[in-house]
Amino acid sequence: MDKKPHIPLVAVRAFTAVGRYGSFTRAAAALGITQSAVSRHISTLETLAAEPLFTRRGPQIAMTPAGSQFYDAVCDAMSTIELATIQLAQGQRAHGRLVVRTSMPSFAMTVVIPALGDFTARHAMEVDLVTSLSSPQPRDEFDVLITRDLSLPGAESWELFQEELVCVGAPAMAQKYRTDSPAQWPLIASRSRPDAIPIWAVAKGLSVDALHVCAVYDHLFLAVAAAIGGTGLLVVPRIVIQDQLDSGTLVMADEEAVASGATYVAYVSAYSRHVQMGREFCRWLKRMLRDRGRARTAP
Repeated sequence: MDKKPHIPLVAVRAFTAVGRYGSFTRAAAALGITQSAVSRHISTLETLAAEPLFTRRGPQIAMTPAGSQFYDAVCDAMSTIELATIQLAQGQRAHGRLVVRTSMPSFAMTVVIPALGDFTARHAMEVDLVTSLSSPQPRDEFDVLITRDLSLPGAESWELFQEELVCVGAPAMAQKYRTDSPAQWPLIASRSRPDAIPIWAVAKGLSVDALHVCAVYDHLFLAVAAAIGGTGLLVVPRIVIQDQLDSGTLVMADEEAVASGATYVAYVSAYSRHVQMGREFCRWLKRMLRDRGRARTAP
């Protein structure tokens, strides 16, 4: 009988972190290990797979087809393992934590989660953030819902901001196609935001049927990683890639943003055990997003 291969779960966790953050450096920071340790874990998996999982172009990375297939197969399972472990460690202390639910995992990953330390420091309450695309039921156990496309009738609501869509790409890719007609641009699509390209195209006076879609990814954060790697140009909510715009990892292919018509809203559940703290969280979140916007428009 063939011996089953050793399953390196630590390496799988490092791999999913790289896929989630689109960077070895950011994955290392999120895991609390060194970048070289992340590289060793990825090398372990690539040896097991006998093929590369990422392509590397200097500081930029992109998943290979094998890497993308493996990520789709393990990312949800790894998230479930991590969440179950956190809940096991929390035990009966969960009642003293604020549960924030969102239907926007990419927004949560890129904007909310990196800032949660500030909220915890200000209010001395830990936050559990869970994602779900399904419509919430009135008695579901959460304190705050952050969403763009769902509603919570009868709940206290906080309007956060109006969404803007931008078309971005890696600097070399954006420069290559900047003088071409947008109808000729190689666009990356995301199944989690199928409306993004059509809304942008209509605002630009383009025929959606005439556009060239060169790659399609299930999740928006995978599409962002592909754009960073130079696969094509991506129509994406500005809020999700603002950090990459600030760092120059991504640049605008078209300088004019498009209002999508969507409003990001936070709801405080009427059944929350932490209604007042839920309000504090919404107030903090709205202020944080407003400050990010001011920093972006500051001269």
